[in-house]
Amino acid sequence: MRDIASACGIKAPSLYNHFADKQSLYEATLVSVFAGHGDQLMSCLQQPLPAEQRLATFIETLCQQLSNDFVFRQLFLREVIEQNAERAQFLAEQVMAAPCHALHDVFLTINANCDPHFLTTSLMGLTLFHFQINPLRPLLPGGSVEKQQLSYLTQHISLMIQAMLKS
Repeated sequence: MRDIASACGIKAPSLYNHFADKQSLYEATLVSVFAGHGDQLMSCLQQPLPAEQRLATFIETLCQQLSNDFVFRQLFLREVIEQNAERAQFLAEQVMAAPCHALHDVFLTINANCDPHFLTTSLMGLTLFHFQINPLRPLLPGGSVEKQQLSYLTQHISLMIQAMLKS
């Protein structure tokens, strides 16, 4: 807490006027970092467009967010890897619930018989994994500069999710 206070130019006791402990500060950080991204993703899902277009825009926006915001990407990956039950519950209920429900609605609009939970978690896992493995991807067989492009990744993730929705 002293290091954080010092970086903010205040004394450590001042932080405790706003946050009860480190966990509260970390949760506030998660909400702050995820909130803007969640609002942007919700906007994609609530556009007056066909569901397939809303989904494609959502995937493109999520990929852009993960590509452009290192802090967001690292916090998201940290939470997935660490598997802290309390923080996972907090993220699920306080941060990710609204976008996930909206995404479920889009999936069900496209295919009423799909499993929206499986599709949502598959989309998150697929997207996060590609950004996590990014330094290794061009070195693997078949890797190329073209396949490192954000547009290539977005297009192929969209095609995979659409294929799952059709099956």
